Amino acid sequence: MTPRALMIQLARLGDLVQSLPVIASLAAQYPHRSLDLLCAASLADLAHLFPKVGHVVKWSGAQWHAWAESFDGEFQPSRLREVEQYLAELTTDPYTMAYVLNHHPRAILAATLLATEVQGPNLRGPLNEELSPWASYLHHVAQTRGANRIHLSDTFCGLCGVTPPPVPPVLRLPSIVLPSDLAEIGTLAGQWIAVVVGAGGADRTIPVAVWIEWISTVLAYDSPCAVVLVGTKRDQTTAVAIQDGLSPMMAGRLWDATGRTTLPQLAAVLKRCHWAVGADTGPLHLAAAVGTSAMGFYFSRARVHETGPYGLGHWVWQSDHAVPEIWPIHASVKLIREPETTSRQAPVTGWSLWQSHHDEWGAIFHPVDDNDAQEDQRAAVWQQISEQSVSLQGMQ
Repeated sequence: MTPRALMIQLARLGDLVQSLPVIASLAAQYPHRSLDLLCAASLADLAHLFPKVGHVVKWSGAQWHAWAESFDGEFQPSRLREVEQYLAELTTDPYTMAYVLNHHPRAILAATLLATEVQGPNLRGPLNEELSPWASYLHHVAQTRGANRIHLSDTFCGLCGVTPPPVPPVLRLPSIVLPSDLAEIGTLAGQWIAVVVGAGGADRTIPVAVWIEWISTVLAYDSPCAVVLVGTKRDQTTAVAIQDGLSPMMAGRLWDATGRTTLPQLAAVLKRCHWAVGADTGPLHLAAAVGTSAMGFYFSRARVHETGPYGLGHWVWQSDHAVPEIWPIHASVKLIREPETTSRQAPVTGWSLWQSHHDEWGAIFHPVDDNDAQEDQRAAVWQQISEQSVSLQGMQ
């Protein structure tokens, strides 16, 4: 019987997409073992497109939230039977191994109930709060916001006991049909730029006025160019506000796809574009995953080294302030529209510019001026945590 493993990723779109490297590494290290994926039901259609993933198991977050809300100190027998039935329907046979990527009670509980062995944040099961070495490192990073240079995707690899993949994985898409009025995206001449108008939280949302000026600037060039607004249904109001602030002369070069695509269709739209621009949010990571050049504006709690677009040649403007006072509008547009001037980028007050690279330790971002005052400690961190893991295994 083929050993079966289950990866558990119950977070949002961005975290799911950033799980592609650990999926690739696990598949390479254990080629004869099947790997299923447990994720939020709303993301399952996209997860079905992930390479090296067998069955996609849907997790109903809404159902578990309802059960949690109904808890008043003890579960009623009927409610417990509902929970048991729900878990039993997820799989007929227990998995050999479950890999947990979320330090969340529901993820840890699901792994314990669905697999005979668990690897992830908790060192000794769901009732023991002692963290594994990689989970301890992540906890330290979250508290200190210090000098970490290890990307979230690569820490996922560490949590699962593998090293980052030698080459950043790319999500290959099948033929996906778009809504008829969006079918021309990417087929006409010129640059196509996807603008991700929203973000997961209000603190990471780029203001409408910034987008109006940015799009006006990018479309002011003589060379052909088109902009596609992408986002969820809740971003449609923002997209309308952006369009209302633009000159009517630009309407023919602006496409509004917000709230009008499934996740696979969104991936196809992003794949048809040459660039995707936005904050640190799910669609930006999805664009990088399908091979589109990504440019991120990182502010609030977003950090380039932790969650910059994974892959080669992506760009991140990192703000020095949680709430930027000015925005690198003209400089960022110039980088896209005049790529030959990249090496002559003038500094922008309050921002630093970084480009993504990849090596044996995973993702690494270098400043455009090559003036990086901080030493790369990734190899030392990997060695230290590997030694801790081996020591703990010897104690068990």
